[in-house]
Amino acid sequence: MGNLKAIAVLLMVVLVCQRFSAAAQKPEESKATIKAQLDRIPIGKAIEVTLLREDSSRIKGKLMSVIDESFEVQTVQSGKISTADIAFSDVESVKKSGMRQLYKVLIIVAVVFVGLAIAIEASGFGD
Repeated sequence: MGNLKAIAVLLMVVLVCQRFSAAAQKPEESKATIKAQLDRIPIGKAIEVTLLREDSSRIKGKLMSVIDESFEVQTVQSGKISTADIAFSDVESVKKSGMRQLYKVLIIVAVVFVGLAIAIEASGFGD
């Protein structure tokens, strides 16, 4: 039991240290990472940006352009199209969006299909 507690404490220390080292990343390294992520996303694709704020605000929209220090995202809010210019230094992460909904739909279809197959088999319809 004592070894288990020691391992749990060690694991917690490693995770906390890892979090602090990620937070202590140099701003230039962070900018380069964000720019590299954006360079892999084609212009016009849907993205989700997580900002470096206490509430981890997110912006969803279309990637419009990428320049040296920032990028533009086109968003739709209350039926109005607007464009936001976001500095790399304000960004925690950026990723493509839209695929999650496709995965959700595919999972729902698969679950319904499996449920129907089980119901048909249980009812003896094929006998």
